[in-house]
Amino acid sequence: MLFTKHRRALAVALCVVTVLALFVSSAYLVHEATHPHCCVGKGCPVCQFIAQIEEVFRGFGLALAALLMLVLAALARRERTAPAVALPVDLVTLVGQKVRLND
Repeated sequence: MLFTKHRRALAVALCVVTVLALFVSSAYLVHEATHPHCCVGKGCPVCQFIAQIEEVFRGFGLALAALLMLVLAALARRERTAPAVALPVDLVTLVGQKVRLND
């Protein structure tokens, strides 16, 4: 049980760090978009960093889409495997009354 609590705390800490990193990266992008920097050309570290941030955001977008597809697939499977409504036991049928259907 202690191991489970430790793993849960580690997962929460990892999520918080990831969200914080995304927030700080977004704030940096907004800052650079509103206050243009002096680009030095091909090797500009600011432009390279912005390109890296955009790649990470694209990756998170794909991961979010994949997660959404998994959730929808799980919900569809759950709907398909839902228990059927039980028929009443005393349902009267011709087979149940052993009636022969001759022409």
